[in-house]
Amino acid sequence: MGLSTALGAALSGLKTTQRGLDVVSANIANSQTIGYTRKSLTVEPIVSGSYTTGVQVSDVRRELDLYLQKQLRIETGGAAYASQRASSLNSLQRIFGTPGGALSLDTAVNDFSSALDALATSPEDQSAQAKVIAQAQALAQSLNSASRDVQSLRSDADGKIGDGVATANEALKQIETLTDQIRAADARGESTSDLEDLRDAQIDTLSALMDVRVDDVGNGGVRIKTGAGLTLFDESGRATLSFNRAGSISPDMTREGGELSGITITRPSGQSVDLLAAGQLRSGSLKALAELRDETLPQAQAQLDEIAANLAQALGTNVIKGDAITGGVDLTTENASPGDRLSVTYSSGGVTRSVTIVNVTDSSQLPLDDGLTSDPNDTVIGIDFNSPTAAADLDAALQARGVAIDVAASSKGFSFTSGDPALTITDGASRITATELTGDGLALPVFTDAGAPYSGSLDGGSQRTGFAGRITVNPDLVVDPAKLTAYAADTGASDAARPEFLRDALKADRSFALDSGLGGASRPFTGSISEFTQGIISQQASASASASRISEGQSLVVSTLTDKFSEASGVDVDQEMGNLIQLQTAYGANARVVTAVKEMMDLLLRI
Repeated sequence: MGLSTALGAALSGLKTTQRGLDVVSANIANSQTIGYTRKSLTVEPIVSGSYTTGVQVSDVRRELDLYLQKQLRIETGGAAYASQRASSLNSLQRIFGTPGGALSLDTAVNDFSSALDALATSPEDQSAQAKVIAQAQALAQSLNSASRDVQSLRSDADGKIGDGVATANEALKQIETLTDQIRAADARGESTSDLEDLRDAQIDTLSALMDVRVDDVGNGGVRIKTGAGLTLFDESGRATLSFNRAGSISPDMTREGGELSGITITRPSGQSVDLLAAGQLRSGSLKALAELRDETLPQAQAQLDEIAANLAQALGTNVIKGDAITGGVDLTTENASPGDRLSVTYSSGGVTRSVTIVNVTDSSQLPLDDGLTSDPNDTVIGIDFNSPTAAADLDAALQARGVAIDVAASSKGFSFTSGDPALTITDGASRITATELTGDGLALPVFTDAGAPYSGSLDGGSQRTGFAGRITVNPDLVVDPAKLTAYAADTGASDAARPEFLRDALKADRSFALDSGLGGASRPFTGSISEFTQGIISQQASASASASRISEGQSLVVSTLTDKFSEASGVDVDQEMGNLIQLQTAYGANARVVTAVKEMMDLLLRI
């Protein structure tokens, strides 16, 4: 080993040290850069024969904890999901208000109830009549406003899904471009660590939108899949996500009905899958937004519609008890509107059951589901009351459902008799919507569907859908509040029959629809309209508080993992300064070797 070898070794040391200085300076400069990982040199000896003749850089390595990175991405998706859900449920809770709050829905219902109490006490008092109208209008306007706000939240969620899809497509595009650059740099023998940082940042962006799983396939490539296994990116290229924004959304618009878009992923092969229909999203902000638009907010709308529908039907429905006949009951269908119902109660095998017959003139809506009512022991049949074959059709429908009740046409409607000695008909009633202010019984159509009678019609779809946004006080009643008392032409001004009916009907216990989210299939929620309203307000408040707690917990998990990841892979400036001192020392030592070799060569040349 001669002087030339020593000089070569020292020069290689200087070169390696200079490369180390480049790495340290880059680390320090990017100590606050999000997504940057600490870099370090991997060096190896230069061996010639059996001798080490120097040192060289074999790689610039990222100090990366892959396990922490994987966990952080999983939890980031969960945190994005929880945060979006908490934010939206908080907005929804503000729409419904707090129980007993000045602007809450239950307060509006209770104020209307108090006005009816006062009217029942002084039916002739014009100021009491005016107060009922004013409170009814305030209640209707509260429901209108809440419905608009819920649909606005749905529209916002739909727009954010579109933004998220655009962000995901841009991230996948960048991942594809960076992967090509990484492979090219690797083929040239250049460091790819900085490019990999940039690619990881795009993958992190994707992980906040949806749950992703990343696999290293070698040669600088990665495979990215959803948690459910759908490939978003691999060696064949990137998938493309597509979504059509709806703009303004109304209560009757659904993804299942085709009015709202799903998120379609299309692979380079042309294969397409709807991520929402296939349930391929398990976390991330897109999952939360889709759930809000398609599930959570529609249920909130259904709750508002259920309040509105029960207000209209409680006050505007005449319940006419059936006439007892031998072996059964005779029910009237006179003046029945679409959606009006007949109910027959019977006992069989020691179990009390019922049949509900709904007036449906639109045959495309048939058959009806038993879930239309909240009673788990109820059989629901849809029939056109005015059809010439209505009795025969109803009889056949009951027999097909295994209900041994015989049906025949009667002068007023239908007669129902037992067709089985083991079956006993115990009761029956007709629920007929009042459409006139006078001469139509004690019931009063206080609330209308944008001026038209509300009867819960199913023709052309459920009239209840979106009713909270259309409910109004009957304009004829606004013009003539005296009709709050005058149920007939000869009704006295102090007759309290109708005000007492309205007061009692509003406070009476009712069974509410299962899709309201209160109660269960075997035990539906039963109570007054005020109690139901308080129940859903409390439910929304509880859901919002729970979502906020989950979001806070998830944020804490992400913060903890971020700190750990930063400790493992981030830049410690103090440590880098220590490395800088070591490099300075090494550079000085190598430079001193070069100087010594030069002096020795100069000495030889002078001999």
